[in-house]
Amino acid sequence: MSQLLWLAESKRNREKISRHYGPSSVVRQLDLRDRGCGTLHYRKWFSEHPDDELYAYVVYATALVSNIGISVMTEQGLLRVASDYKTKYGYPESLDQLVLDLRWSVADTPYCGEYQEIFTSINARLYGMMTYIDSLEVGDPAFTTHTQTLYSILVASLNQFRQNALAGETQILLYVDFGDMSDAERLWFIEQCNTRERIDWYTETLRMPR
Repeated sequence: MSQLLWLAESKRNREKISRHYGPSSVVRQLDLRDRGCGTLHYRKWFSEHPDDELYAYVVYATALVSNIGISVMTEQGLLRVASDYKTKYGYPESLDQLVLDLRWSVADTPYCGEYQEIFTSINARLYGMMTYIDSLEVGDPAFTTHTQTLYSILVASLNQFRQNALAGETQILLYVDFGDMSDAERLWFIEQCNTRERIDWYTETLRMPR
């Protein structure tokens, strides 16, 4: 009997968690599109770095989207980091080779994770959703539904960011990056947020001789 009561209580707890943090409530709790955090971040960054040539603006997230920040990737920042690898850390590759190798390393840009306080409220909500993730059984399809919902929200927020902050400018590549992800996974996000011309430019940089 006690085992049955425990199972019933566990089920009630999972249902309560699901109502509060599950996919049906994610959009209500985490409507990034209405919060304008990306626009606020971009305007603050641009006011301090108006001369940098920006080529990518990236939502840098943990694997389960429990935390997000922004990596701003610029030609000047890329060259600075590549030069540091060459001169400070003694990497044997040429400077040109290091520029190629580091172009899509979101953690290496000097503008990774700046102004993180802008995302405090959003990250508190994302972290709270981990309670729901932890409540799921292994292989539960609800896990996939939850993460796909979050991915869709992030993509929608980037597409609205392009209109609100960039006035529709298409040259800057927008996407979501988890750091440890395949080129195919990264390309999926890039395809959701960019024109065919910029997608082709991205894939061309991957084919450059290394």
